[in-house]
Amino acid sequence: MDAESLIRTALREAGYGQDAIGSALPRIMRILEAEDVRLEVGRPLSRKERDYVRVQLEIGLSVPEIVAGLRR
Repeated sequence: MDAESLIRTALREAGYGQDAIGSALPRIMRILEAEDVRLEVGRPLSRKERDYVRVQLEIGLSVPEIVAGLRR
């Protein structure tokens, strides 16, 4: 089971409805992906880098693509 399915199931079991899960899940997944970027880079990100990561995730880039952009 992937992370999204686990989170969806946990939210459903906690009593959240489909509307709440549908609106919260994308944001939760972006937060987890941003943490994946930080772990891949191996250091805390500056405010500017965090903003960059947020925008890149919102436009649909993957974690490896964002990490590559940060390493340039």
